[in-house]
Amino acid sequence: MLTSSIAALNAFRRDTRGSIIPTFAIMFFFLAMTMGAAVDAARLYHSQSRLGSAADSAAIAAAKALLDGRNSDADVERIATEYFYANLKESEGYAKIHSFVPKLDRTKNSVEIDIQADVPMTITRIAGFDTVSLPVSSVAIFDQKDIEISLALDVTGSMCSPCSKIDDLKTAVGDLLDIMLPDAGTPNKVRVGLAPYAAGVNAGSFARAATDNRSGDGCTFERQGSQPEGDQAPSVGNYLKVTADVDSGSCASAKVVALSADKDLLRRTVNGYNTHTTTAGHLGAQWASYLVSPNWGGVFGGESVPAAYNDGKTIKAAVLMTDGENNTFNGQRHAGDRARSDNLVREICSEMRTKNVMVFTVGFTGPGGALDNTAQTLLKDCAADPSHFFLAKNRDELRQAFASIANQLNNLRLSK
Repeated sequence: MLTSSIAALNAFRRDTRGSIIPTFAIMFFFLAMTMGAAVDAARLYHSQSRLGSAADSAAIAAAKALLDGRNSDADVERIATEYFYANLKESEGYAKIHSFVPKLDRTKNSVEIDIQADVPMTITRIAGFDTVSLPVSSVAIFDQKDIEISLALDVTGSMCSPCSKIDDLKTAVGDLLDIMLPDAGTPNKVRVGLAPYAAGVNAGSFARAATDNRSGDGCTFERQGSQPEGDQAPSVGNYLKVTADVDSGSCASAKVVALSADKDLLRRTVNGYNTHTTTAGHLGAQWASYLVSPNWGGVFGGESVPAAYNDGKTIKAAVLMTDGENNTFNGQRHAGDRARSDNLVREICSEMRTKNVMVFTVGFTGPGGALDNTAQTLLKDCAADPSHFFLAKNRDELRQAFASIANQLNNLRLSK
């Protein structure tokens, strides 16, 4: 009897049938938890990636809007919010957003986005993790390059045929000034110069240095010497011509204004423009190049001295605007003058571009304009880049052209 009992106990001890069930249950639990943790980790990563990308887009858009003096803090915050949620809706997400807070710092030109969100868990709920908090932050801080921009503006007689055209130009330039020189100021240096032109250019107080003290009325014309397209400093052999040197000529009352950050002065000057005589577009291009040329620093002096070319921190640009064909050279209209003027415009534009001066051109085909296909081709050639050429058929399109130029320059001056 004892022997049989011992045998039965040994048999029970050796019997392993059914032991796999609790072992498998334990292994399945840990395997499920591991898979669940992997799934929930993927949900967290996906949510953080999407939230971070949307926050970055919102911060960048808001920081750019901060540069525009026309946007209030509320406007900038609205833009940040709209960009964030627009980017967030591009694909399904798991996160539940509790707060979205944009923080603006105009002194540093920065926007910080703070987000608080929760991501619901799935299988790891078994371990007591219902949700995981997911804070996300993004900051956009922009170092800005300085900007120098010269505006060669057509103030010829056709701009008063009808006179609403010159008024449209004044409004469009005002829009550009508001964007480039916001009332709140900019942390970088932004300066704008004006070069109104007709049959000649009224250089005002700069005429003496540009003409070897020969201009009594402020009028200047083509450059003398073998390099009329160049921006070399005025000196013996390459001074600008004066009224006595040309067949007959005069210039508008509108005077050259060297680079300035004084928006009120620039606006008042443009708003005072009157129209006059015929079109020597090459003279407008000529003075547009001088206004941003460091070689002419001795002529302009003071706060208007242009920065060196390619200094790594300055964007230089020139805008050539006209509503008609070039028809004047040497102060007077003669056969072949259009071709001479057009050729010189191309040479001056090419010379500016080789020095990394961005050239924008605006053709205004409003009532009374004479901007034919040849004139449009010239403007396209001068700009070289299609995105730098604008053809405006009315007041609204002219305003859009100048605003687009300003916005392009604003975007270029930003480096995150």
